[in-house]
Amino acid sequence: MSEILSKLHQLKKNIHLKLLLKSLIWAFAVLGVLFIILFMVVLGLLRYGGSTTITMPQNAILQIDFDTSLSEIRSDSLLNDITGEQNASFYDLIRAIATASADDRIKAIFAEISQSDLSLSQIEELRSAILAFRHAGKKAYIFSESFGSFGGGMSEYYLASAFDEIILQPGGEVGITGISIEMPFVRKLLNRIGIKPEFYARHEYKNAYSSFTDEKMSAPLKAELNKLGGSIFAKIIDDISAAKDISKQDLLNLIDNAPLSAEKAISNLLVNELSYRNTLINRLESEYDAKTFDWLNYLYFLAPSQGKQAVGIVVINGEISSGESIFEPLQGEVVAGAESFAANLKELSEIKDLKALIVRIDSPGGSYLAADYMRQALSDFKEKKQIPVIVSMSSYAASGGYFIALPADIIMAQDLSITGSIGVLGGKPVLSGLWQNLDINWESVSFGRNSGIMSLNHSFSAAEKEAFNQSLDRVYDDFVAKTASARRISLKKMDTLARGRVWTGEQAKSNGLIDEIGGYDLAFVRAVELGNINLNKPIRIEFYPKPKTMAEKISELFSASPYVMINKLKTKIGLDKELLNVLQRLKYDAVIPPIKIQY
Repeated sequence: MSEILSKLHQLKKNIHLKLLLKSLIWAFAVLGVLFIILFMVVLGLLRYGGSTTITMPQNAILQIDFDTSLSEIRSDSLLNDITGEQNASFYDLIRAIATASADDRIKAIFAEISQSDLSLSQIEELRSAILAFRHAGKKAYIFSESFGSFGGGMSEYYLASAFDEIILQPGGEVGITGISIEMPFVRKLLNRIGIKPEFYARHEYKNAYSSFTDEKMSAPLKAELNKLGGSIFAKIIDDISAAKDISKQDLLNLIDNAPLSAEKAISNLLVNELSYRNTLINRLESEYDAKTFDWLNYLYFLAPSQGKQAVGIVVINGEISSGESIFEPLQGEVVAGAESFAANLKELSEIKDLKALIVRIDSPGGSYLAADYMRQALSDFKEKKQIPVIVSMSSYAASGGYFIALPADIIMAQDLSITGSIGVLGGKPVLSGLWQNLDINWESVSFGRNSGIMSLNHSFSAAEKEAFNQSLDRVYDDFVAKTASARRISLKKMDTLARGRVWTGEQAKSNGLIDEIGGYDLAFVRAVELGNINLNKPIRIEFYPKPKTMAEKISELFSASPYVMINKLKTKIGLDKELLNVLQRLKYDAVIPPIKIQY
């Protein structure tokens, strides 16, 4: 017996040793990874701040690559620290162009574009910035290898049309093939696998769940998309026609025959010159006796905003949800968290010399309750600080994104921003057919007539359906009433603007849902006017969200790795990322349809 106990004791010791050894191995592995990451950060900082010190030329041509992705929020990650890449945002690009227009060192702009991720509203705002640069007496040039690939270059050419000269590489094309709006419908697939969608909307134009409930576009949805697309297309045609001095009919004829060869683009005055990139750069540097200088490097030489007068900028980016914000493109997740927004406003409210606040919104909507919480937080901020609040809409500020904007003194958007979608929806996918196909049987006991209302294992009962739709009615009535009150619009007129209808910024200005057409520049002008800011004294910009701590960046890098692998796996096995994005929207009740605008 004692021998057995001795062996058991020895076995226990061996197990403890093995566990201790494994723990030590894991600890050393984690420490090793952390050491490597920190070592890479240090190398990156030394490389960027040491031997490659940036020198600003006395005469410079500001160089901008519009094919580089640029978010409304500053990209702030460990990878930026390692590579030395500037964590810039769309605001920073607008600021750089505006500053360059009055900077004697900047002689011209040289930009390039081929296939850009910029939205149409961002392009519209950039066009205004480029035109202002030209009005300051400076020239702007843009080069493209090809506008789009076999078409799809409408937005790229739209931006290019604001420049003095458009230069195309020989052999390139001008793919101004127009715009189209697509939306997936997966009802047949759901039927095949035994999933029954039970969703309800307020009202006929609130179509975010049509992808699940319908097999094709309904008449109201098609009418909405025709209205939306027609307004967008007309605006682009008007602007290109005016910029290039081409009649609208001639431009429409060119679009119907696109993509156009380089020779046809030249003969029809869409392009000024055919040349190669290096040849063009050499010519411009010689002509202006200047060196090209990347706009990201130029940011380093802009005087940091200082002064006792402060203007706040807080960005709402992504689908709206409760909790903390998430900005992790590596994970494919960008969420505007209600708690993060409220925390940003709290910090801003404690800045004594804050004179005005600009809220930049780029969101298709999301959770109604989270949006309502953010709307109230903004209203409380305004009441506490007694300073002007200006909302600037970017690509989207729709449904919940529009709701947040209501307390603002001025709401502005670009003509091509997408807003409105005042309405709500909700429901559930019923999986009983799927379980039957899999030979899985669910049983339950219930206490309360509607206790199983959100169970995915059965359809709504008559009582549950009535209760659920009463909830939607209450939310919709609340949304409409608060919008009508804030915008001083009668409930009768609101019925013609709401019900889920989607509007461009241009249409929203006409019907009273917004106040002005403009971007960051106009928002800043209004902030100065309403905030009684003295332009003869320095102004400090307080930009939120603030930079992340090193601990947050390291945590983000570790948490992102599995998602990067999963996204690669999804691509390899052929999962449609657009379809996955559609499914992601199931959890929201105040969001616009998952439309995809091809331009």
